[in-house]
Amino acid sequence: MESSNDSSSALSIRLRQADEPLPLPLLLIGDPDRMSIEFYADHCRWWLAEYENRPVGICGVLQRSQEEWEIMNMGVLPEYTAQGIGSQLLNEVLDSLRAANAGKVTVGVRSSSADALVFYQKHGFRMTAVECNYFTGPEQELRIEHGIHSRDRVLLERAWSDSIRRRKPVALSHFHASVSIRIAQIRDAGPLLRMKKRLDEQTSYMLLEPGERTMNEAEQRDMIRYALRSANSNIFLAEQDGQIIGYLEVMGGKVSRNRHSAYIVVGVLQEYANRGIGRRLFHTMLQWAQDRELHRIELTVQSVNDRGIHLYRSLGFRIEGIQKNALLVDNKYVDLIQMGLLL
Repeated sequence: MESSNDSSSALSIRLRQADEPLPLPLLLIGDPDRMSIEFYADHCRWWLAEYENRPVGICGVLQRSQEEWEIMNMGVLPEYTAQGIGSQLLNEVLDSLRAANAGKVTVGVRSSSADALVFYQKHGFRMTAVECNYFTGPEQELRIEHGIHSRDRVLLERAWSDSIRRRKPVALSHFHASVSIRIAQIRDAGPLLRMKKRLDEQTSYMLLEPGERTMNEAEQRDMIRYALRSANSNIFLAEQDGQIIGYLEVMGGKVSRNRHSAYIVVGVLQEYANRGIGRRLFHTMLQWAQDRELHRIELTVQSVNDRGIHLYRSLGFRIEGIQKNALLVDNKYVDLIQMGLLL
């Protein structure tokens, strides 16, 4: 990579030490949202680019699954741009992740950030999706770049083909093979909300009665956006033939003392119940939670939901307490059982 001066030749790139403070000015270059940074900073692996012992570039990646990592933040001080530092930093990060058996690395870029889109594509990333209106929530600050309103997010991916060959084949029934488990994206807001409302009408095991769910599509979109940007929250979907048939929301604690813990809400449409979908959602979530080094998963279940209690116990959850007469369901008081799992 050509450089306008010799700063790149004097550049050193290293992993940040666990007890080393993060340089906030650099973080704000890659992500101006301080609140967002607080959610993922402690869970990321960080690389620092230094020139004469001064941090001039940074890249933080978050492990999304056993083989998938996401670039959450990358920035170079303005006075050090156009000198090849970003390329050296990204190459070091990609080489390190590849050596750690990563299968793919993803990154989300504002659709108006032309320079970033070119930069990542030059380093082997390919565009995989566009999440419309990702940056148009009520708490999102409207940005204009190159005269373009920054509303959408472009997802890019760098994958290594040999990672597919490393995976062990899994034998599935025809039905299970047709059901996929994936992470919810912004575009899923409408279908997911409609599925939740349908589930409210099908079962009394959910908290809300039919018609009580006041969340609108914009609010559901904000919830998904929050989960995607958080290090300890996520929403998993079960999908068959393009239809959402089940979901599992895991919402992590928001303060230092409970960020190691997360609360679960799960639901599967009645016509797909008792077919192993809930278990698959949990298995996917638990693998993700272990990758994120979460320590505690908790949930509540109605005492009359025998199948749910059996499933949770089979997964290792233990009963921690009973809230007597916590709910009034069909004019009958129902106990709520608190269950927890330590990872």
